[in-house]
Amino acid sequence: MNVETVGDVVQWSGDFHQSFSQFLPDSIASSSNERAKLLGDDIARHEANLATTILALKDTESKNSLDTWVTEFLNNQPLPDTKYKDLHWASLSSDQLLDEVLEVHAQLIELYRHLHSRCAATPAAGTLEQLLDMEEQELSLISHSANRLRDL
Repeated sequence: MNVETVGDVVQWSGDFHQSFSQFLPDSIASSSNERAKLLGDDIARHEANLATTILALKDTESKNSLDTWVTEFLNNQPLPDTKYKDLHWASLSSDQLLDEVLEVHAQLIELYRHLHSRCAATPAAGTLEQLLDMEEQELSLISHSANRLRDL
């Protein structure tokens, strides 16, 4: 996807989280670690919910915000390729899986912060703040879910 505007960032982010929600269970299905499978399924639900929430921004944000140009950022992001199942994820323990997922979210948070710093005086600032807040809240929810799973 060629990302040029904040609207494209919103679409790309929603698509990424939706794809990640399908990628995780597929990639860890062959794992012998039941705790990792449970965690992966829980994270997948969080990712699907986050995707739905992010994509709803396309309908609620102003055209001025969504049409703000941002062109320089996605090319260097080392995010997982979620198009294909990756058996590496099946070899991870639940703690390692959580660390990998938290790292993905940390990269996205850093991306949104970077874009917000570039667009602070534009209508896009509010949209980017919402993306940042959603990502941070989801990161917190995933961490809490993982802690509850550890307690079992």
